[in-house]
Amino acid sequence: IAVTFDNDPAKADASPVTVQLHELPLQSLTLGVGISANNGPRTTAEYTHRRLFDYPATLHGKIEYARDRQAVEGELSSHPGERFYRNMVGVQWERQQTDLDDVLSQRIRVGRTQDTNRIERLYFLGLDRSSQTVFATNVIKEASAFSVNYHGIWRDLDSVILPTRGISLSGQGGAGWATSNFAEQGPFTRLYGRFTGYMPLGTAWYTTARLELGQIFKRDAVAVPDALAFRAGGDESVRGYDYRTLAPLDTDGAIIGGNVLATASVEVARPFEQLPSVWWAVFVDAG
Repeated sequence: IAVTFDNDPAKADASPVTVQLHELPLQSLTLGVGISANNGPRTTAEYTHRRLFDYPATLHGKIEYARDRQAVEGELSSHPGERFYRNMVGVQWERQQTDLDDVLSQRIRVGRTQDTNRIERLYFLGLDRSSQTVFATNVIKEASAFSVNYHGIWRDLDSVILPTRGISLSGQGGAGWATSNFAEQGPFTRLYGRFTGYMPLGTAWYTTARLELGQIFKRDAVAVPDALAFRAGGDESVRGYDYRTLAPLDTDGAIIGGNVLATASVEVARPFEQLPSVWWAVFVDAG
């Protein structure tokens, strides 16, 4: 939908408004080739069916094959209803590799979501499973968890795609029961929050500040799946470290997901005059 109006000041009291409606295709396939700072070269394929078997439901699937990450994910959701709420079920299979370990994760989610430009909400039941192969010891650590979760995002930005002014707040909370082949089973609670602020300096300089905090509350003898634990490093985190490598080490010297996360960043950026879509930046990250 595209909405335009006649901005002639002489018609300010009764400006004509034009609404153009174009229906999206029933099915779409998107293929992509690119490179990521975190996972290297990648290829992707995304498929969407917007009215599956003539029911008011959307099927979306994505396959990604990158140097350090391979993933298959799918989601079946109802069409948006009152206040843009949708019911959904999602599945994901992911393999994430670093120089220190290889993590294979599976996830199932069943819940309800709301998506608007300002607010996103997701309530869901989740089942997570991770299998971590530690290269230093060749040990395979397996863990599973069932949890109840809430994820939320609130934005007050001048642009969702390329913000230069405003703030964004995101938070996650969950509680569940975890089991593993190398630790005891037991309950856990997971909390996570992220604040990002944007402010222009004059007409050509832009600043960004970020603070990220997270913690898992559990007994020391209980282990949660790697996908629920915290790791820092890489783009959008502490850029002095490779992706997912800023994390604790166990007694064998192998990397493991952490129970506590704290990162912060301050950045000053400026577009190139000849290429305004390309920016250079100076930043300080810590974590």
